[in-house]
Amino acid sequence: MDMALVKWIDSCEPVPNAEIEKHDLPVPMQIESVGWIVENTKKHVTVAGAYKPDHSTFDYVITIPKVAVQSITKLATQRHTRSS
Repeated sequence: MDMALVKWIDSCEPVPNAEIEKHDLPVPMQIESVGWIVENTKKHVTVAGAYKPDHSTFDYVITIPKVAVQSITKLATQRHTRSS
């Protein structure tokens, strides 16, 4: 698995979301996610913020449609081994 910085655009809605005037309309939000690339297909990329090697499971997972992805930058990683 590689670690990466994924820059993407997300939908945005105002709070509260009623009687919104045109000058208060939201714009899409720039998001930066950093984590393990769990899956990278033509249609989406899945990023996990944490990995539990003892259980082979992931936490803080998000799947981002590729149409929303602006860039994926692989990060240098170093594997650590557990000390006895």
